Amino acid sequence: MKIALCVRPDRPDAVRAARDAARRMRAAGHEVVDVHLDTPAVEAGARGATLACILGGDGTMLRAARAMSPLGIPLLGVNLGRLGFLTTITIDDLDPAIADVAAGRHTLEERTLLDARLQREGREMRFLALNDVVVARGAAVRSIHVAVRVDGEPLIVYWADGVIVATATGSTAYAFSVGGPLILPSSRAIMLVPIAPHLSFGNAVVFDPDQRLELEVRDATRISIDGQEEHDLGPGDRIAVRRSDTVAKLVRTSRARPFLSLLREKILKEPGT
Repeated sequence: MKIALCVRPDRPDAVRAARDAARRMRAAGHEVVDVHLDTPAVEAGARGATLACILGGDGTMLRAARAMSPLGIPLLGVNLGRLGFLTTITIDDLDPAIADVAAGRHTLEERTLLDARLQREGREMRFLALNDVVVARGAAVRSIHVAVRVDGEPLIVYWADGVIVATATGSTAYAFSVGGPLILPSSRAIMLVPIAPHLSFGNAVVFDPDQRLELEVRDATRISIDGQEEHDLGPGDRIAVRRSDTVAKLVRTSRARPFLSLLREKILKEPGT
């Protein structure tokens, strides 16, 4: 089995853990390629891999999902700290999990990705996002205007700190912190959540998977992809967001914590616990 071992080069603990894991994987007969995320050669290095093993946290998984999913490579997330929603096994579980995958004792859980396209002066910038696409005010402390269309029809003009377009996976991230609903990650739905709306509709709206959203900014703003990649926006810029044809494939073995268990532990805690 060819395994792409993915880490962020600025995480010394992850680099050390990857070095040790690679030695054990090669001893078990696997071909291992080291892939440092945030480098231009990520896709070239991982091409042809059977599995991408990501060492880090949920943030590292987000980066890996955007880079690896277009290649169709399944992702196994290994958390080096506290268990997250995406990295659901520990480093101690890695070797048994690799053995399970090699023996076919695993499932693939498909997660929706967003396809975001920024239209500017006749040019297009394209992004993938696993959690969310956020249009929000920059350094200026003021509300901004964002006009929203759905399938070409006007919906609302928000006057707010910004708006979030999120997947079900992203429902436990930024969208949840500003009052959005929790959606089980198997759902393909897309949600729209305003951030601190002023004198306008403040509830989240959940859309069918095949509906297309367009955000038109009317002030100087910024766009954020999964909270990791940002670009300045100007008045008149438009961002078209839809469910991508590409999906992120997350590997699940018996070692992985179930989503509902993580949800109870991290969010749905009983009072006093």
